[in-house]
Amino acid sequence: MERQQAHIAPDRAGTPVALATPDALDLALASARAPGADAGARRAFVDQLSRLDLGSPRATADRLHALLSSGELATLTGPHGTSARAVAVERLLALGYPYALEVSPEDLAHWQSHRPTAADGRGLAVLVTTVAVCLSLWGLSEPPTGIGLAAVLALEAVTVAGAVRPGLRAWAGKAVFALGVLACVLGLHFGVATLLPGVAGLASARFLWPRGVRGVD
Repeated sequence: MERQQAHIAPDRAGTPVALATPDALDLALASARAPGADAGARRAFVDQLSRLDLGSPRATADRLHALLSSGELATLTGPHGTSARAVAVERLLALGYPYALEVSPEDLAHWQSHRPTAADGRGLAVLVTTVAVCLSLWGLSEPPTGIGLAAVLALEAVTVAGAVRPGLRAWAGKAVFALGVLACVLGLHFGVATLLPGVAGLASARFLWPRGVRGVD
């Protein structure tokens, strides 16, 4: 018997688009979870998961729910530490009503702290903080020293950690805010050398903080 073939459906422009099959997804998942699986296998599965379409929203949602409840996505990550579980939740949310309402509170909380979307502000947080720190250390005639220097370097390190490790974002947001306040206070002694990174830290803390789902949180 021939293997099940991918369904073909026209997109809005009328061009045929291959839809995924459960078998194909299972094979990709097995490859990604295999001992010694390389980054390419994990990337392929996460990419397929993010665009999963089994021909109808109901079928797609049911498959995503099955994957989430199985626990197989709990520790699986894709490129740059992207959580496969968060990707599955985001795909469910993208299906809209009523499927977005079926997401469990636990999965939703995981998505909020690990959401894979590129528009969550992490890159902007790193950019703002890095520019401010560089100006503080090399753009001023009197860079900070001692505790001022330590606060500025810690601000940069925690911001980067929160950006590259999604699981640390909530903690990093609070830490960056606290360091930003400290740097601003130290500005009374060091002037703009710590005041500038401090203000940048306060802004970056907002960019790092996990955003909720409108109408859900």
